[in-house]
Amino acid sequence: MSDLPFAALYALVLALCLGLVQALQRTWVPAPPPPPVVEAVAIAVPPKPEGAQPAPGSGGEGYRYTEEGCQARQGQLRDVCFHQLAIQRSASDLVGGLAACQAIAEADTRLECQSDVAEGYARVDRDAALAVCPTIDKKKWRDQCVFGIALAWSTKDSPWAFRLCDQAGKWRDFCRHDVNGEIAQVDVELALAHCAAEEGDLLRRKSCWHGIGKYLARVDVDGAFAACARVPEGPQGLYRENCVHGLGWGASESAGAAFLPTCARAGAQEDSCRLGVAYNLVRFDAGRALEICASVRRDDLRGQCQAFVGERG
Repeated sequence: MSDLPFAALYALVLALCLGLVQALQRTWVPAPPPPPVVEAVAIAVPPKPEGAQPAPGSGGEGYRYTEEGCQARQGQLRDVCFHQLAIQRSASDLVGGLAACQAIAEADTRLECQSDVAEGYARVDRDAALAVCPTIDKKKWRDQCVFGIALAWSTKDSPWAFRLCDQAGKWRDFCRHDVNGEIAQVDVELALAHCAAEEGDLLRRKSCWHGIGKYLARVDVDGAFAACARVPEGPQGLYRENCVHGLGWGASESAGAAFLPTCARAGAQEDSCRLGVAYNLVRFDAGRALEICASVRRDDLRGQCQAFVGERG
């Protein structure tokens, strides 16, 4: 083939490509952006059990969701929009919030939405909110509904909220841990009394003390050390160790690994405090968490720490 025909063919192909690009630029319309994610403003609790995600924000600050806007979206974005709209409404409108949930196509998300709406409305009318829970078709979200309402009332009617956890089914122990932790921030005497009642098996009793240390340390490290010092040692020392473990976890949520030297204040429970820091940090920095585990002096606790971090790191 001579140079001239090749050059002509090259020019023809180039011209066709450029023409196609220009045609696409003239006709392409970008897809509408997804609705902005409103940062959750919620009670500081651990992630919901079994992978459930924290409820989206109420939409009260900035973006407001509308039914018309949600109807215009497709697929998962439509479900997300209606979930956000339901929670936005739940602050004052139970019926409207539940109606928005019914527009969600994905069944499990629809049930989660109903639970979130009941939790959001509980501050307005807790009896009406509780009446929603038995209507939720799946046990996980039915029990989560009770858990959420108990949390909503943890600092408003603490004795009632703590006893409501008895109805939280599979999340009962999570509920007692979190609700009593919230109570400790406003009434440490009542929180200590709840745990001292020695209800349930060893796991439930340990987790009760853990919640006090964890939640108090989030707002008052000195108060958390003082509270844990009042915790009985319990079987194999596990009650006080669990309180201090929670303290390390809660304090390190804001201080990070910089809190480690302060663990020395825990005395004989210093290693449990270090475990608490590692258990929190593994969510963000598994390597640093393993380093902390290696610094634990007690063989049994060091092994527990390394196993926990290794599974999640």
